Amino acid sequence: MTLRSETLTIRNQKVHLLQGGAGPPVLYLHGIVADIHSLPADSGLTAFHEALAQSFTVYAPALPGYAETEGYDELETIEDMVFFCLDVLDALNTDTVHLVGTALGGWVATEMATRHAHRLRRLVLINPLGISTPEARIGNFFYTVTPKAEGGNHEVRELIFSDQHSELAMGAIPDDMSPEAQFLFYKAQMVSARIGWTPPSLYNPRLKDRLFRVTTPTLLVSATGDRLVPTTVADVYQAGLSDAQVVRIADAAHAVWLEQPQHTAEIVARFLQQSPS
Repeated sequence: MTLRSETLTIRNQKVHLLQGGAGPPVLYLHGIVADIHSLPADSGLTAFHEALAQSFTVYAPALPGYAETEGYDELETIEDMVFFCLDVLDALNTDTVHLVGTALGGWVATEMATRHAHRLRRLVLINPLGISTPEARIGNFFYTVTPKAEGGNHEVRELIFSDQHSELAMGAIPDDMSPEAQFLFYKAQMVSARIGWTPPSLYNPRLKDRLFRVTTPTLLVSATGDRLVPTTVADVYQAGLSDAQVVRIADAAHAVWLEQPQHTAEIVARFLQQSPS
C-alpha cells in the first residue's frame, strides 16, 4: 500500500508527513539515515512501511530538519523532538498510538515513553540509539560520515549495511549522490549533530536511569550485524524496562528495515496486534 505525502501546518511551521493504510494508528519515527525521510522520494525503499500499512494506519512525520519539515533553527535537545511528536499527535487528533521508532526515531520514541506513556499503546524500538555505555557503545557515526581523502561513502555503507557493495546499499547511499540525495544526507547529519554531538554521541546519559518510567509494553528489534547500534544496546534497554522483549534478526545490519523489510514488518505487526495483558 503506497503512502501518500502530505504537509501539515503545526504552530505556523510545515511538517512533511507520509501516511497510509487502515487500522489502529501507528506513529513511525524514522532513522538517522537510510530511511524514508533521508532518501529521495523516488528511492522506492518503503517496503517495510507499506507492509505495516497493510494492518495499520501509518503516520510517518519527518522530524524537524528532515525533508521539508521546518523547525531546525529551534532544535536544541532531544526534548524538542518529543514535543514535536506530541504536536503531531495533537494535529492528527489522535489520543493514543502504537509508537515505532528506528535508530534516531527509537531514541525519540523512548524519551517520549518516559514522559508520556499514557499516549502510547505499544512501543517498538528497532536498533535504537539513545543509550551508550562502555559495554554497549554506539558506533562513531560522525567520524564515519566525515568526507575522507579517498572519497565515496563506503565507510557509511559499511556502518549501516551488511554488504556495502550490495545493490541495496549502493542505491540507498551511493558514492555519486544526486543533488537531492546529497542535500537530504547533509541535513540528516546536521540534525543528528544538533541533538547528539557530545561524545560518545547520539545518546542521553540520563535516559538509562529513566527507563523504569516506561510502562508501555515494548519490543526491541536488534539486528545481529549492526555496527552502529550493537546488540548489547538492546540488552541494556531490556534490563531497564519493566515490560520488554528482544527479537534478534540474523543476517541483517543497522538498516534492517531495508534489508529485511517484510520479515521486520511481520515481527512488528505481530507484537502490535497482541491483546493487552
